[in-house]
Amino acid sequence: MDEVLKILLLLNYAGADIRSWKKIRELGFEPYKLLSSDSKYLEECGLTERAVLKIREGSLSGWAEKEYEKVLSVKADVITCDDEKYPESLFDLKDAPLVLYIKGSASLLSHRTVGVVGTRKSTSYGREISKRIGTNCSASHISLISGGASGIDGAAHLGTCDAGGRTAAVFGTGIDVLYPASNAALFEKITERGALITEFPTGSGAEPWHFPRRNRLVAALSERLIVVEAPQKSGAMITARIALELGREVWAVPGHIDQEVTSGSNRLIFDGAYPYISDEMFFQLNNRQHSLFDSYRSEEIIDTDNLTPDERAVLKAMRNKSSQTVDNLADEVKMSAACILKIIAILSAKGIVYSSGPGRFSAKV
Repeated sequence: MDEVLKILLLLNYAGADIRSWKKIRELGFEPYKLLSSDSKYLEECGLTERAVLKIREGSLSGWAEKEYEKVLSVKADVITCDDEKYPESLFDLKDAPLVLYIKGSASLLSHRTVGVVGTRKSTSYGREISKRIGTNCSASHISLISGGASGIDGAAHLGTCDAGGRTAAVFGTGIDVLYPASNAALFEKITERGALITEFPTGSGAEPWHFPRRNRLVAALSERLIVVEAPQKSGAMITARIALELGREVWAVPGHIDQEVTSGSNRLIFDGAYPYISDEMFFQLNNRQHSLFDSYRSEEIIDTDNLTPDERAVLKAMRNKSSQTVDNLADEVKMSAACILKIIAILSAKGIVYSSGPGRFSAKV
């Protein structure tokens, strides 16, 4: 067994992440010291006493070798942070995982990606939108990333699979623990068309603390993240927050204002996320070379001749100041905030306005 793989599996088993590996590299990588019974070297690498104990016990018991055998027995593989197949986008995380367990093909992660997240207790409307997003991802040759859960996640995966596209389900369990079990048939489809991914060792169950960690991987692997339906206190909202911190584009599907299931996704729009109001608009933007959130004034000549009177009014108001909020624009042009958001989305799609900060927008022309 490759010595580096063995060490990284043990470090991951002990709860270490990329920060410890960087420290080990800085101190001079010496495998025999990491695998010896002397804990001093491990402590110098910033590992906790508990982590040191797990590494020592794992080394003596042959844990890494047994773990790798289990991985191969379920037809999966392990990619380390030193592997060229390891997704570059994960290095945006300060606590990037040292290893990824993958069942399927990791190649889908080298393509453009869109993440889709939402509640397990979704509405039929939310599931239909998720399936459509999956279908459109397939047609646009975009890999869809989600968490493999029931509800919104499952619908997005299913829409992608049924359309023959690529999708990855990020688990909060071991690669051999299918959760939820009701999605077993779907996971089989995903394996054929994409991959199942996790950072947790084999046999790891669905512990509550696993899922926030899973969510950060979904956020990091996604170039753009769509929140379809989410209560304000939910894993999907955690994923959206992490995505924003990582500089990813965050979109949200507008929902009923009097339903808890959409209170979080609606709040994201209020706070400046882009409203997902058209499949065509979103996927046209995904075919552009630059990000929707690029904060610069364009040097190109942008056509504004074919704007509606309302679009012209909003654009004129935006030109009056370098940066405007939705509320300020609504007061100035005497329109509702919902109308302003819709017009901003349209003007953004046409390349005329851009997000200049959380909840703020500016005109490029």
